[in-house]
Amino acid sequence: MAFQPSGEREYDYGLDPGEQYEPVDDLDDPPFDRSQPHIMTVLGPIRPEEAGVTLTHEHVIAKPPRYLVETPDLDLILDDPHAALAELEDLYAAGGRTVVDATTAGYGRDIRILHWVAARAPVHLVAVTGNHKEAHSGRHLAGKSADDVAAVCVAEIIEGIDDTGICAGAIKAGTSFNQITTLEEIALRGAARAQMATGVAILTHCDRGTMAREQLDVLTDEGVDPARVILCHQDFRLDEDYLKGLLDAGAWVSFDQVSKAKYATDTERAAMIVRLVQAGFRHRLLISGDLARRSYLRAHGGAPGLVYLVESFPLVLMEAGLTAPDVRRLLIDNPADAFAIGRQT
Repeated sequence: MAFQPSGEREYDYGLDPGEQYEPVDDLDDPPFDRSQPHIMTVLGPIRPEEAGVTLTHEHVIAKPPRYLVETPDLDLILDDPHAALAELEDLYAAGGRTVVDATTAGYGRDIRILHWVAARAPVHLVAVTGNHKEAHSGRHLAGKSADDVAAVCVAEIIEGIDDTGICAGAIKAGTSFNQITTLEEIALRGAARAQMATGVAILTHCDRGTMAREQLDVLTDEGVDPARVILCHQDFRLDEDYLKGLLDAGAWVSFDQVSKAKYATDTERAAMIVRLVQAGFRHRLLISGDLARRSYLRAHGGAPGLVYLVESFPLVLMEAGLTAPDVRRLLIDNPADAFAIGRQT
């Protein structure tokens, strides 16, 4: 072949006529069918089986105003997106794949920062709508009816939070220690109505483990299926009969203070989980850490970090008597069932 100047020479790259290396926009996957079972993440819906190992009650980004102004406690301010990203990368390396951020607007949810983290993190993030206990969400609830609360929750689930288009994947509702205030009952009833309109799960804040039965009574009085209710912080009170009563009623029970020895040892938690599994409740138990302080997170120089839930606690559970399939059920299958929208549980 005779020499040709640069730019004029023809090359055979192995492409057929009409082919090109660059991606073609119209070859994108079709839109996700939200009528099918899915979990709604900050970046959009995923199939439940894509969630993998899931921590069901954590705080990734939280700036609770009460702890900034009324009783300053900087340990509770999680506002560094780079630290959050580092913590999630650490979790991913250990095998974690999804984290539910249980931070409500009243507890300092910042959906734009959470989206920034979600867009860069190797794990899925789920945001919540709804309200914490009155101490945190009272100003958001003042003057509102249950229908007003429900309307906000439904909008944040269906249309998106604020003007971001980022949809919540669960509803939070909280009550105070040993009581449900008037505003908290309004929030519970609003959460119930939003749940029935959308199908998403409700996860509740049971202050130091109290008022779970009473919360469930309010929610079911509104018509909510107990199988769509996650009663959190139940490892504050390791009362076997009480826990069995909640499980018998059909609700999920969340052991989400794992690693916090000031409330119970993880050996005690594991022993209770084993007894509940042996009693036939393996399919209704969830575990997480609620590591809502900088001093708990490795990216801030604390311990044990989110990795503890994946690297260490499963070994404690197995030493207590659970099998590997049991642990898989707690970390993977149960969260997928609990947070799936449109799936019968």
